[in-house]
Amino acid sequence: MPRGLRWCWSTQAHDVDIVKIPGGTECCFRSVFMTIASALLESHSAASSLVGGVECIAAGPVQVMPLDDDLASTLWHLIESVEIRPVSDERLTYRLLELLSALSERGHVFCQPRHNETVARLQALMGRTPHRHWTAREAGRELAMSEAALRRRLAAEQERLETILSDIRMHHGMMLLQTTAWRIPRIAEACGYQSRARFSELFRSRFGCLPSAIR
Repeated sequence: MPRGLRWCWSTQAHDVDIVKIPGGTECCFRSVFMTIASALLESHSAASSLVGGVECIAAGPVQVMPLDDDLASTLWHLIESVEIRPVSDERLTYRLLELLSALSERGHVFCQPRHNETVARLQALMGRTPHRHWTAREAGRELAMSEAALRRRLAAEQERLETILSDIRMHHGMMLLQTTAWRIPRIAEACGYQSRARFSELFRSRFGCLPSAIR
């Protein structure tokens, strides 16, 4: 049973390295790395804000909290749904929401950073359909602005559409590797790549390992 919980909000401009040192007499532990889609975090955050009284955690530092029995049970139920007795994507979504709700009951709700408004809107837009062939013109039209205006705003926020899209696709690929039994070519296609080799190359560049190493 896991004993501690750590999390961070990861963006293209924000990476976190966590170093853990085994302790106790056995000097061993098990780590579970889980990513949650931004769209799911946003929908839960919006629902929590309607209830009121819950502050969003600050995006940036790694957050650490002990696991009480109820939170540990909720987390283990989710892990079991992925690793031991896999359930449908719909049921898995509900169990992810259950974990987010358990965290929010303890005063922790994930929210998009308040800076870089255009980047945040673009991430939310493209994150819903990462497989789509996104261009600056199409993204601008969806956000009710011209291609030139979109690129100017991104430049002011020191970001590029291509970089944002690649990061969204890589995190989507990581999530699919962790939560589905899909073959890597299918995951690559779901992330907008016809070539498994291209997907694997970008994945290794982003995470430091090949997709096959996650399985």
